[in-house]
Amino acid sequence: MARLVFYHHPQAENFSLKFSSAALADIRSQREQSDEPTKLIGYPFETPVYVLYEGDTEVEAAQDIDFDREWLSDRIHDLPRAGQVVAFRLVELLEAAVDVREADEFRLYKEFEPQKIQQALDHVSWGASVPEVAGEVMSNLILRHSLPNANHRTGIAMLQFCIESVDSDFSMPRTHVDDDTWREWVDPYIVDSKRIITVRRNNLRFKKLEELDIDLVERKDGIQIRLAEFELDMHWRDALSEYAEQYESHCTNFAQAVLQRAERDDLLAQQGPAKHEFITYLEDGLVERDFREMC
Repeated sequence: MARLVFYHHPQAENFSLKFSSAALADIRSQREQSDEPTKLIGYPFETPVYVLYEGDTEVEAAQDIDFDREWLSDRIHDLPRAGQVVAFRLVELLEAAVDVREADEFRLYKEFEPQKIQQALDHVSWGASVPEVAGEVMSNLILRHSLPNANHRTGIAMLQFCIESVDSDFSMPRTHVDDDTWREWVDPYIVDSKRIITVRRNNLRFKKLEELDIDLVERKDGIQIRLAEFELDMHWRDALSEYAEQYESHCTNFAQAVLQRAERDDLLAQQGPAKHEFITYLEDGLVERDFREMC
């Protein structure tokens, strides 16, 4: 039977795996050194494995934040215009996702980090093919994880807007059944997306688990990561770069799948938007859009 440990603590999903050892004394030492709240699980394998989980932040309900213009303006006033426009639309999409669900059920796992939005825009190959630009917009926004939740939904929405900025008549195929369930053709992309992202941030932690004969790591959403399928033995900086490249390719493939499913093969090789074209579309082309229909 495969040996499995959880990446997120089963009773506290804002606590994630930080350290593992076969020696309880090592775990206790790490716990004493941590400045964050911690939780410990001992996995009763034939040779026990102990995992220390650390809480990154308090989980908030979306109802605890008022997403008004003043709240947003305070956080984006230092960004260039492009970053401000994208940040504004991302927060609108986040608000729509909250509206679709009960606000007290929608959890916020981190602070809003708008400066990462500008970083994402600075690393897009503007003017490349439509799927390349759309895929890079999606991958860069998701990897930088600027929002406190809904990064995949908002990333896919930005991919859609990127395509629409080239052809406003583009009709996006439905990506989810309801607010909890992705459509069958989308789900494999989301599952692999979360696997790649998790490995990218944790290659050395997962390498240690592999050395402890752990086969699987399971995320809070039930997604399992089979460690043998990933290259873990590299410096963490190399892992960030290596898996970012893989993720960019993954999102570009998703963009191609979107176009093919929409029967728009004519856009596969077409030149994608320049940065200013994308920003202008976000600013002027979405004025009457009801983003709740996308969430």
